[in-house]
Amino acid sequence: MQRTCDIENFKMVTEHFRQDIREYWTRAHFYLLAHTALLSAFIVTYPTLIKDQIIVAILIPVFGITIAIFWFCVLQGSVYWIKKWREQAIKLSKELDRFQCYAEVENLVNQKKTKSPSYLTQFLPLMFVFIWLMMLIIVVLRVFMVL
Repeated sequence: MQRTCDIENFKMVTEHFRQDIREYWTRAHFYLLAHTALLSAFIVTYPTLIKDQIIVAILIPVFGITIAIFWFCVLQGSVYWIKKWREQAIKLSKELDRFQCYAEVENLVNQKKTKSPSYLTQFLPLMFVFIWLMMLIIVVLRVFMVL
């Protein structure tokens, strides 16, 4: 009876772990899509904005930087919880699985973080911060050159 209960707990923990991973990728894709749309709209409208709406041309990159920083924080939090659920799944796996395959494979993520897509993807927002910062610098320089 205890073994059945332990297996059910393992299933619940691994399902929660998988759900956190699914949510991580949903969030990452949402922010990536939002940034791609905002960046595309900005680039297409940039010539008009720089002539007619300088304030908007400055505010869009500032907004992009803000959203990218928020995105980075969200992904950092998600990776934190994925790590915690992974640790719990490994802990239970060590107790239940005589072959230790789940624990061995999941432990590889801790040993080789650069091989983990979720670990690497959490830094993608920093690239967007850099891109938006460059756009902001270009706009500000362009504004001062025109004035």
